[in-house]
Amino acid sequence: MLYAAGVVRERGFQAEVRALLRDRLLDAAADITCAEGWAAVTMSRIAERVGVSRQSVHKEVGTKQALGEALVTREADRFLDGIETRLREHPGDPVTGVASAVEYTLRTGADNPLLKAILAAPHPGADELLPLLATRPEPVLRRAVTAVLGYVRQQYPELAERDPGPLVDAVVRLTLSHLAQPLGPAEDAIAQVRRIAGLWLSA
Repeated sequence: MLYAAGVVRERGFQAEVRALLRDRLLDAAADITCAEGWAAVTMSRIAERVGVSRQSVHKEVGTKQALGEALVTREADRFLDGIETRLREHPGDPVTGVASAVEYTLRTGADNPLLKAILAAPHPGADELLPLLATRPEPVLRRAVTAVLGYVRQQYPELAERDPGPLVDAVVRLTLSHLAQPLGPAEDAIAQVRRIAGLWLSA
């Protein structure tokens, strides 16, 4: 029993070390992307910044494409954490909750250095990450729809008789579209979400 407990603790420690290393690798990739563009990101430069071997970088994140996906996925998960918080702040009021979540996403996204580097592509190669946000269902669109749908169902059990899937899908797509190519101020998109959610609830 003592041996088994020791093995469990050792595996837990190893998992923590790997998670810390992964975060540091992604931090390094994000810093280089924001400063110089995605084209400047190499496994060698990341290894040098973090203080590990290039083989360790490859072992942890795989290819550069996999690194890009991990980088964008981590950023998306951070946004999703904030979205869940905003929904929880408005119990019993899904229209306001969804609108608040969209407002948080748009305003936070406008000040996010990595997102701006990807969308504006101020440096060579930064736009290579854009398809992960705009055209491929993973790692952002499908991940966001699934997560937000789960949050909505958990936070607003009164919607159990309805299927909020189409509403969530429309709102997530509208939000991502506004982040990528805003056609007006954030207030316009937020007001549009309120109208869509209100019409859906009254239908």
